[in-house]
Amino acid sequence: MLKAVPLIIAFGLLIAACGDQVVVRETQAACGNGSLEAAEQCDDGNVENTDSCTAGCMVAACGDGVMRSDLDINTEGYEACDDGNEDDNDGCTNACVQAVCGDGITRLDLSEGQPAYEACDDGNDRNDDGCLTDCVLARCGDGELRVDLELGENGYEACDDGNTDDTDACRNDCSEARCGDGILGPGEGCDDGNEDPTDDCANCQPATCGDRIVQDGEACDDGNSDDTDGCLSSCAPARCGDGVVRDGHEECDDGNMNQRDACTAACEPARCGDGILRTDLTPEQEGYEGCDDGNLDETDVCLNNCQIARCGDGHIWAGREACDDGNMDDRDGCTQDCLVARCGDGIVQGEEACDDGNQLQTDACLNDCTAARCGDGIIHDGVEVCDDNNQIAEDACTNACQLARCGDGVTRTDIAQGQAGYEACDDGNQLQTDACLNSCAAAQCGDGHIQAGIEACDDANGLQTDACLNDCTAARCGDGHVHAGVEGCDDGNQIDNDGCSNTCIAAIPTCQNGATQRAVSPGGDMMVCDDPNNQTCEQDVERLCPVGWGLCNYMQYTRRNDGWNLNLGVVVGEIHCRSGSGAGHFTVHGNLNNDENFNCHYGSSRPSCTSGYGCNERQVGALCCRPTPTCGNGQVDHPEERCDDGNNNENDNCLNSCDTRMGQGC
Repeated sequence: MLKAVPLIIAFGLLIAACGDQVVVRETQAACGNGSLEAAEQCDDGNVENTDSCTAGCMVAACGDGVMRSDLDINTEGYEACDDGNEDDNDGCTNACVQAVCGDGITRLDLSEGQPAYEACDDGNDRNDDGCLTDCVLARCGDGELRVDLELGENGYEACDDGNTDDTDACRNDCSEARCGDGILGPGEGCDDGNEDPTDDCANCQPATCGDRIVQDGEACDDGNSDDTDGCLSSCAPARCGDGVVRDGHEECDDGNMNQRDACTAACEPARCGDGILRTDLTPEQEGYEGCDDGNLDETDVCLNNCQIARCGDGHIWAGREACDDGNMDDRDGCTQDCLVARCGDGIVQGEEACDDGNQLQTDACLNDCTAARCGDGIIHDGVEVCDDNNQIAEDACTNACQLARCGDGVTRTDIAQGQAGYEACDDGNQLQTDACLNSCAAAQCGDGHIQAGIEACDDANGLQTDACLNDCTAARCGDGHVHAGVEGCDDGNQIDNDGCSNTCIAAIPTCQNGATQRAVSPGGDMMVCDDPNNQTCEQDVERLCPVGWGLCNYMQYTRRNDGWNLNLGVVVGEIHCRSGSGAGHFTVHGNLNNDENFNCHYGSSRPSCTSGYGCNERQVGALCCRPTPTCGNGQVDHPEERCDDGNNNENDNCLNSCDTRMGQGC
């Protein structure tokens, strides 16, 4: 039946914004005061907007539009940028990383011609697919051969020599030169672009070729079939790239313009040291080159065997390696990282007990390469919190080099009672129901923890009107204390006819001013009083209630109506001012067991919000309630209260029923 709690919270917020409310906040919440308060995710006490807690007291996050400046590039959470949007295709990615060519995300915020413009970005380091490593779309003539397409697919390239010479082995449309393409290419004496063997050019050889007379259409004619001299049998002059090795001039000729295969574009056999990197072999094939810088320097990045320099190759790489003994033995004079072995290099050698490669004295290995231990007088970071070099377990530093703390199972003896850190006990467990609390204080009644087998309850307050009494026994009818909201009375005796029954129900008072009692709630704390002559105005029905009682507010009704299974039609409770004008009663329609949503349906009037509906329908019954026990003490400390101003003024913002004069939603 406690459906009023969310509304109570909402009204509490509303009241805090209205005038005349006496319950006020002691300290004004303010972002930047170093205290975490409502609606703040963090509060670091400064106005710096670029650290882990923004000037708006929100935890810094990638995408918040504020670039953090308190971290270095290798620290988690570092931001190179933060544009506060979800567009992954601008200058700042959704991971707060500056967009760069090669990150796999195509920038769309720049126009062609602007610096950093990207036509594509496939995130790889290959130049043989549709997107080059400089984020330019691959095209025929860029000098890079595409291998990601099949013959017949749009954009397929059989070759790409990067020039505009249409007479070499690679055409300007990136197809290989062939006899019959109509363009005079390497090794062709003619090319008329047809397949007619009866005309002057057949199979790319002039019809008169071979008569030793250079005629029209022939570049040469030596009258022989020797293709290794200066004139091919097709009457074309011999040249590099025609696919025929010319004696005395060429060592190879593979008929293509690929500089990076076994035969260079100068018709010389590829060799390690020629300054041209071969790309036609895989690492396991003979002749494979990882690099080729064309020099004989064994101390640079490319060795004389055309392999990339690396630690362990037996050659000292100038500026990068201090030594290189060609092995992977870390325990000789030269480490696997090609550094001269020493204490502090991170490699345990000789008489070293350890070697972590740093200059920290607070880790597991000291700077003299001896192992850290508890008792060495140096605090081992992350392992030891202290190190006092003694064997006293009950002082501030335990024998395990940890700070003494409540809950470690050892009772400190070095601190007097009343001093910070004093322990009355320490049982080392997390139970709050035994003789030693988790705060290392001895359990006692009133500490808010129920001691098993000793206390029935312990609510740590000074109230004798709730479910737990101050002697840590459970409240019961007959204990002499009225249990608020549960008992109507409690006189501590067993006399059933003295005004307080043995079931702690107070004698039911009578309605006033000639009203009849139509119904009483099961708890005896609500009743319906009705004027049998229908002469009492709606605005005055509270005078029908018993002496000391008043019209029920919404919270009283919903907390007290359990089991009141009775239908009396329409009955009315507290009168609230409506937001526009006039007033209305909290109204119950139908069965009194049903919880009503907060309302002020039935029109009425009160001095601070008068209307013409205060005396036009006199037939309704009054829903009367015994006062809430704590109402009037100036503290909102009961679920049936929205406000409590501690006075009896019905014309201020807090009514005598401890409900607000203005009804939310009225």
